[in-house]
Amino acid sequence: MSGHSDSSVGEELNQRPTLDEAHQAALAEQRHRVEELAAACAIDESELLRDLRDRGINVTSVWDFIASGGAPPAAVPILVTHLSTQHHERIWEGIVRALSVKHARAAALSVLTDLYRREESRSRRSVLAHAIGAMARLDEVQDLPEIETYKTSFIR
Repeated sequence: MSGHSDSSVGEELNQRPTLDEAHQAALAEQRHRVEELAAACAIDESELLRDLRDRGINVTSVWDFIASGGAPPAAVPILVTHLSTQHHERIWEGIVRALSVKHARAAALSVLTDLYRREESRSRRSVLAHAIGAMARLDEVQDLPEIETYKTSFIR
């Protein structure tokens, strides 16, 4: 015998539907939160996507640029302009990550370094440092506070 009494096995079987129901409820809640985030980002990003479309750049999200290796040169000025617009955190991060390309330097470096100087959030500073590092050498931006923390992000 297994050492379990018939009543303990029965109790365990009776609890399983409750656990499954709790798991299903948790999954439903998670799906709901993901759908809300997607809807909020879609609304927030709509003006940016329209500005890009007006320039002949058709993407479904700023994150499409990241998936393809960064923003194309024609998108850079639009993305830089949108850094001065209030965006959902997820969209802001996508814009900064999309600008993490060497060819964005002329239009984006000074804006990104100014944002870095003003930023208090360590996680946002990290995203900015990575973008800056994609277009500058560490010795060029030594004056940025705590930039040494992100030295592995910089081109050599």
